[in-house]
Amino acid sequence: MALILIVEDDQDVCETYLDILESEQHTVYAVADSVQAIDLLVRKRMKPDLVILDMNLAGESGLVVLGLIRRIPRLNNTKVIIASGYPDLAKKAIDDWGANLFLQKPVAMDTLKDTARHFENL
Repeated sequence: MALILIVEDDQDVCETYLDILESEQHTVYAVADSVQAIDLLVRKRMKPDLVILDMNLAGESGLVVLGLIRRIPRLNNTKVIIASGYPDLAKKAIDDWGANLFLQKPVAMDTLKDTARHFENL
């Protein structure tokens, strides 16, 4: 199973993602902002297989987290899914910053499960 980091500031959305992904036997960590995500990725040297990243976070944008992931060599193989209600920003994240996929919010449960399974097998 995959090690997944969720970066999502909406508590209800975050809990839904956690429930869905943990039910699929993934190991899941969740944080509410970019500062906490950077702490896990840099200070604690977490190396997730998959990051599910909201772009519109309180404080720093999700682009800060995505940019960091793409600049750290040990995270080169980390897949990043942008889950956002802002498709224009997500397109920029994919085209300019190297995100792997965009999911329009609200994300359907089956879509989230299938997407995690797909990236787990890459």
